[in-house]
Amino acid sequence: MRAAIYPLPMDATLAREVSKAVEATGLSRAELMRQAIAFGLPTVVKALGKSPWRITMVNPLPAKEARALYQQDDDDRREVGKLMAAQRFEVTD
Repeated sequence: MRAAIYPLPMDATLAREVSKAVEATGLSRAELMRQAIAFGLPTVVKALGKSPWRITMVNPLPAKEARALYQQDDDDRREVGKLMAAQRFEVTD
């Protein structure tokens, strides 16, 4: 196994927790840290990983179709008027 040495600064609380875990498991400090990283890495990546850049699985429209679609007028005043009329209510004193 090729080794890469990485100094890992810890605060006092975390260092005490690691020492307790060393005593409880009987592993060396280095082996405990390797195992903790190996077991915990998938959980950390799942919890803190970047979200995928796509929020939908629907493919975008081809450029030619998108241009043609967005050049059409959106005259929806009649539909908006109906929606507003359906939501109208009177306030009485």
